[in-house]
Amino acid sequence: MDKKIKMTIEMDVTVSQGLALQAMFENWNYLSSIGASKRVAFFCDGGNFHPNCKIKFNKKMPKMTDKIKKTAIVKITNQEIVYDYDPIAWEINLNKLI
Repeated sequence: MDKKIKMTIEMDVTVSQGLALQAMFENWNYLSSIGASKRVAFFCDGGNFHPNCKIKFNKKMPKMTDKIKKTAIVKITNQEIVYDYDPIAWEINLNKLI
């Protein structure tokens, strides 16, 4: 298992967006606590959702490359883009990405 690092995300959201995101993150914690593997999504619209995410890590991270971005995507349709960390983990373990 990979060693854990601390990731901090700061976002600009409305109250309703913040509550929806909090509900989603609580669901992530629940699913992980019971060992469930599920896709969990958040709808990002072009309306007033402009989170301006600022991401920080407590350790030095590999540089985000186009290859890493493409590797993280496991499904694209007209309505969704699904990301997963497993393909990146496999690439890292095979020393192909970083």
